[in-house]
Formats: sequence, structure tokens, C-alpha cells
Amino acid sequence: MPMTDAHLLTFIHISDTHLNPDMDYTNPYARYHPAQGMAALTAALQTLPFTPDFVLHTGDIAFDPHPDIYDDIRRTMAQLPFPVHYVAGNHDDTAAIQRVLMQRPAAAPYLYYELEINGVQLIVLDSNGPAELPAGHIPAAELDWLDALCSADDDRPLVIATHHNVVAVGVPWLDDYMRTNNGQALHEIILKARHRLRGVFHGHIHQAVDVLRDGVLYVSAASPWCQFASYPGMVHTAADPLARPGYNVVTLTRTQTYIRRHTLAVEG
Repeated sequence: MPMTDAHLLTFIHISDTHLNPDMDYTNPYARYHPAQGMAALTAALQTLPFTPDFVLHTGDIAFDPHPDIYDDIRRTMAQLPFPVHYVAGNHDDTAAIQRVLMQRPAAAPYLYYELEINGVQLIVLDSNGPAELPAGHIPAAELDWLDALCSADDDRPLVIATHHNVVAVGVPWLDDYMRTNNGQALHEIILKARHRLRGVFHGHIHQAVDVLRDGVLYVSAASPWCQFASYPGMVHTAADPLARPGYNVVTLTRTQTYIRRHTLAVEG
């Protein structure tokens, strides 16, 4: 690889594990318990032929959070020999993520933060502001915080993470029912950093979908548990029984963003 395209970092993008302590838990869209998908995912990540810089979990870590589920999740994620950075999903307990998974002494009402990893700026958003579920919303104070970061005189490559889908994907039920309800305002702020933005990574839609809008790449990841159908014109939620569970491997160089989709074999 030429020096002008030097490797910056590689991370694993996972989402929507929906872990639940009830081993009889079922869902009409799923073929197996979420713990089985998580077991397949952690096994795959433990045997990677390379060492990623971190794992990015874009939310819905748990489903209908039980008081003790985040302790179980912490023990599960501790099996991975690399850092994990968390985004809060609409099914999550935001305070428990902060106190239990992130080991923070106190929890803020919303979980948004900024990190620098290998010279790359990572901005994590919380899209769980006031909205008619399962839609999302970015609170005004958080938008102001993001605006300051995106408007800054900063030449670092930038990665943004959120839970809810931000822009339209051309599927009515995902666009009208699931999406961030002030996604256009969020998109307009993100555009201010378009020259250095390497991707906006999200979950929520249980399907690997890429959208390029105004030069901004929006990327979702498959769930290790169940996948939603996302065909053009669909107006109702439906399972996609042929879509495989999986995760993304994302590599950033000075000039490129590489995204590789990987699937899981789950015994269910």
C-alpha cells in the first residue's frame, strides 16, 4: 500500500444483539434466541485472523432490559480482546450502559461522546430523544454539540455512530416508522464535515444497507439475531428469512473506506 494511502484503523461494526435473559424469549421475526446469535458472533470475533482496533456496537444491545442483563453482557463482551464502544439503542437502558458496560461512576441522561483513535475522530450520538417509538430523535443540545464539532477547523478523519437510520432508504416502513424524525437537521450538520467524514454507521433496521447522500455514506449492519425485509415499497414490518446474520469489518486508510460484510452460522 502506498505511503499516501497509509492504514489508519480497522474496526468491527456490530448492532442489534437484543440480548434477553429469558431463554424462552421469542419474536415473530426470529428463528432462534438472541443469545445464540451472540454466541456465534463472539466466537467469530475471537477467531479473527487479525486484531481490530475496536468493536463499535450501534445499539439495541439488550431487549426490554432486565436489571441484571447488562452484567451478563459485560461478562460476554469481556471475552473479546479489544475495546468495545457502545451506542444506546431504543431498547437499551442508557444509564446501565454507562454504569455497567462503560464503568462510568455516574450516568448522563443521554449517551453521546467523542474519542480519538489512531488519529481518527469517533463521534457517538444518542438518537433516543423524544419520539414516537420506534423512531428516533436527536435532542437540540446534542445537535448543538455536534454542530460545534463538525464546524471546527479539524483535519482528522471522522467516523460518526448513531442507532437510528438518519436518511431515507426508499422503503416506506423504514423511512416513515423507524427513522430519526429530525434526520434532515442532523444530515445538514454532518454535511459541514463532509470533507473529512469517512462514514455514518448505524443499526436499528436489522439489515446491511448503504446509502450515499450528498457525498455522505450511511452504513448499517446486519443483526446477529434477526433480519428485517427492506424491499422498495414495503409499508409493514416483515422478516427476511433469507438474509444472513452478520457483522461488518471496516478499514480506513488515508483515502479510502473499505467495508466487508461477513455472515454468521448460527445453530438455532
